[in-house]
Amino acid sequence: MDHQNGNQPYTPYTPPTAETGFVPGAGDDTSFIPGGRIVPAGNAISWISDAWGLFRQQLVPWLVFGAIYLLLYIVSMYLPAIGSIFFMAVQILLTAGVIYSCDLLRRKGSFTVSDIFAGFQRKTGPLLIALLICGAFLFVLMIFVGTFVGFGAFGAVLSASGNSSAGIGAIGMGFIAGALIMFVGCIVYGMAIWFAPALILMHDIAPFEAIKMSFSACRKNLLPGIIFFPVAIVLIGISAIPFLLGLLVTMPIFFICYYTSYQDIFFDKKN
Repeated sequence: MDHQNGNQPYTPYTPPTAETGFVPGAGDDTSFIPGGRIVPAGNAISWISDAWGLFRQQLVPWLVFGAIYLLLYIVSMYLPAIGSIFFMAVQILLTAGVIYSCDLLRRKGSFTVSDIFAGFQRKTGPLLIALLICGAFLFVLMIFVGTFVGFGAFGAVLSASGNSSAGIGAIGMGFIAGALIMFVGCIVYGMAIWFAPALILMHDIAPFEAIKMSFSACRKNLLPGIIFFPVAIVLIGISAIPFLLGLLVTMPIFFICYYTSYQDIFFDKKN
């Protein structure tokens, strides 16, 4: 199958790229858009509502995924450095598995819990390479931010030594600049990694190219993103109130949004 345009019809002679009888992107009545398309800002709400629809179709596997994800997150909190790296690696593989499972659910009407771990079996190397590239960006960003925080700390020393005006100014510039740079950098990281798992797993796109394509698609759709993330954060925050139990529902729905947003932006619904 031509992964760049998705126009070649699926035939019984097409080599399967997943389990027997399943070819990602094959048999779809839409066409794949490599660079993604611009969608209306209101589509952000549709990503969540469509994710809820997929969640409702098969509650048990999604709830199991939610429980596994929360357990891994809690375990990672007790292993500060190693745990964070481990959790990031597992998260991108699970994201790919959720995307894979959503595609199975949409095409075949069902999936199993084992399908959620597809990222640990298929395209594992490219997925981790994509994470490594984005992680390297985060590492450089943290060093850069650290210099501003250090400047702020120097301001605190000046303030303590009696030069209060210069010290306060340095503190403000250092910490505010560092926070702003970190905030923007995290947004750039999120834009680069958001669609990468879907593009790598479903279309066999190389890691760096998938990162560029993901960033480009997100850049075209900043308005939907501005709507989507605050709404998602509020929903997740509210669901965490009753002893975190609501997260068993909202976290799977959030992950399913990787798939619903990818389907909306990277496929032309009119073709």
